[in-house]
Amino acid sequence: MLKRVAIVALLAVVGAGCHYLDPRPGFGPVLGVQVGPPGAQGARAVDVTAADLPVGTPAATTVRIDDKHGPIVATGTTLPLHFTFDVGNAGPGLHVLFVQASLGDMKRRGLGFITGGMRLNQLQALGTHNSYHTYPTPPLDGVFSLDYFEDPLDVQFQDQGVRQIELDVNIGDDPVAQFQVFHVQGLDTGTTCFVFTDCLTTIRTWSLAHPQHAPLAILLELKNNDYGLPAPNRNWVASDLDRLDSTIRTVFSEDKMFTPDDLRGAHASLPDAIAQDGWPEINSVRGQVMFLMDNGGTFRDWYRTDHVALAGRVLFTNASPGADDAAFIERNDSKGSLADIQSLIAQGYVVRTRADADTIEARANDTTTRDAAFVSGAQWVSSDYVVSGRAFGNPYVVQIPGGTPDRCNPINAPSWCTSDMIEALP
Repeated sequence: MLKRVAIVALLAVVGAGCHYLDPRPGFGPVLGVQVGPPGAQGARAVDVTAADLPVGTPAATTVRIDDKHGPIVATGTTLPLHFTFDVGNAGPGLHVLFVQASLGDMKRRGLGFITGGMRLNQLQALGTHNSYHTYPTPPLDGVFSLDYFEDPLDVQFQDQGVRQIELDVNIGDDPVAQFQVFHVQGLDTGTTCFVFTDCLTTIRTWSLAHPQHAPLAILLELKNNDYGLPAPNRNWVASDLDRLDSTIRTVFSEDKMFTPDDLRGAHASLPDAIAQDGWPEINSVRGQVMFLMDNGGTFRDWYRTDHVALAGRVLFTNASPGADDAAFIERNDSKGSLADIQSLIAQGYVVRTRADADTIEARANDTTTRDAAFVSGAQWVSSDYVVSGRAFGNPYVVQIPGGTPDRCNPINAPSWCTSDMIEALP
């Protein structure tokens, strides 16, 4: 239904300017009008060009919106003309830019199209850290950092508004359950879904039952047997990452995942795709999941090898800004990285940060890290305390301001954004 409405709206908008570019006496070749993806606060870069004219050609140029006699949004004296247009001034939906340039006795025209739909990177959503975790059994005396638990994944989605989860994936030699979800082998193994594919199946089942949900982000931390404990778990090797991708694809079909290939399209790198096309509109990726890699270092190197810009891969890596695989970047210290996160968001990256860690903020009822996380504009704010009453008798809790699963991103969402444009689940 959403796609049909969008198509009808597009036809109406195109119809508004269908004769504007018709050849007529006194008018030269059509101008090129290229509209870039959203930047900070929904701003869009617009370039008006004449391929046959030298740079700096004098031309009195006027740009109007939604009608050839509509409000003027930009003017210029030479071609090409570059300006920034704030979609917040136009509102949601589809809009047309009517461009006319006068070059002496000759005029030229061009049309540009802007969609005001919300983009994937323009939301901010609630996440949980170690989303499978249950209390250690038996309790580990004096290990306060593990004193938290999470409800089953579908309960988090349905009742707690969680839209980003984290799964620690361990590897063993069990052919039925090669990938297993728990925290630390032999020490902290409590989990609501031990078999990785069981976790994924729970996610898929809930997602299929709620096809209008905003994309779910699934962060995977790949865990080695760091303490050298006996089998069944071992360290990862490079070929295991291919099996991880294959395993995910046994649960989620390609049309239910948003992958690096989907973002990159025909571009050479993910940053190129973000700069030139931007992230997709939320309406086009509803009901989908996207996978993120928590690890850097060797795991990231293995995952990138022979997969330039993550071609063919399922996971978005925790990348370095500007690298060919850079789309998702992790900055867990929301207070210390506040300015950095805001800069990354303005550049078009998506970021995960944390509101608390190791039970410290919850025990002290310290909300400063949480508040910095929300102000930062990070798309996913992760916590161990998304449910009231679990913070050791303190009122500490982390929830999206307004109580919705997602909200308009405070850094790059347009001024007309409302939370129900992102997700309006009951």
